[in-house]
Amino acid sequence: MSENSWHNKSYGGYFKSLEQQLERRNDTNGTNTGRKKTEQPAAKKKFKGGVYRIRKSVVALAAVIVLVAAGVTVINALAKSQDDTGSIKKQENNVSVVQRAEKEQKTLLPSYTFSDNTQSIPDSNDAKAAIIIDKQNNTVVAERNSHEKMYPASTTKIMTLIVAAEHLKDLDDTFTMTYEITDPLFVAEASVAGFLNDEVITVRDLFYGTVLPSGADAAMGLAIMTAGSEEAFVELMNDKVAQLGLKGTHFTNVVGLHDVDNYSTAYDMAVILDTALQDDFCKQILSTYQYTTSKTPQNPDGILLSNTIFEYMYGTEPGTATILGGKTGFVNESGYCIASYGECNSNGNEYIVVTMGNSSKWPAFYGQIDLYKEFAK
Repeated sequence: MSENSWHNKSYGGYFKSLEQQLERRNDTNGTNTGRKKTEQPAAKKKFKGGVYRIRKSVVALAAVIVLVAAGVTVINALAKSQDDTGSIKKQENNVSVVQRAEKEQKTLLPSYTFSDNTQSIPDSNDAKAAIIIDKQNNTVVAERNSHEKMYPASTTKIMTLIVAAEHLKDLDDTFTMTYEITDPLFVAEASVAGFLNDEVITVRDLFYGTVLPSGADAAMGLAIMTAGSEEAFVELMNDKVAQLGLKGTHFTNVVGLHDVDNYSTAYDMAVILDTALQDDFCKQILSTYQYTTSKTPQNPDGILLSNTIFEYMYGTEPGTATILGGKTGFVNESGYCIASYGECNSNGNEYIVVTMGNSSKWPAFYGQIDLYKEFAK
């Protein structure tokens, strides 16, 4: 291949013609006096135009350099683009985290205002501690010893429900019940949903079994599914207590069995119930009257579960309001406890009513009905 050819094409004639044109132009434009141009010394010779014949090896090297430079430019551009994209995503994630934190701060930290209009619980109610909250403005309508330490019994399971719901999202996941769980509960005479050894139970059934019949077996299943053990789950419960800013509450078990260090107050239990009601799934469970668990070999027809809060009332008895759901609790040391919520029939305002330490079930249930009748209107 000749020096003046490239890719099998000859450019010799083109180069020669172009050089002649440039020489004529240089002769014409060299001076204004018509004097003959003198050559500059080689070291000082300035370029005035012309065509240089470039060897193909030099051209190839130049092409490689250009391509490499272009590649580096592209890579840098892509890297910058990825950095910018990552930065944007990071900013978006930071925003979403802040928004989520603000939402949690707004919805998960209820507090209630006492005022000169806060009344005393009537003497006709024998609860040792009680509180009524008007959720329209988060004011305490009436109370008695609402910050006094009390034993919450199975109203403890409201916190069990909250913590488990925060961690267990797949309701179709399953848990296998064992004798190691059920036998100690029978010995302790704890209320149970009725799940049996080796029974494979859905997480959904564990939730309903924990709240409706106040099933200690189901509550233990949720605890182990969530944290691996009851002890580890209790730590999560107390972490939630701290997050909610509760000063009069501490838990030692997920069931509500009596322990001097398993305690709460009427005020704190109202906050706990309020927190549960802000979660749609928890609210649905707390307001369900009956539910049938999945069919299993141990329970071929499933288990019909009924909400203990509706065992002794329909919820419509107050007349001025309707009791929509909640949780009951009883051990000898605590007396009868009820944490409920309902709505005023005339304006739809929501109320939370917590009574703790009633002498027996009938004063507890009738007491709740009377408190709604008198204050939720």
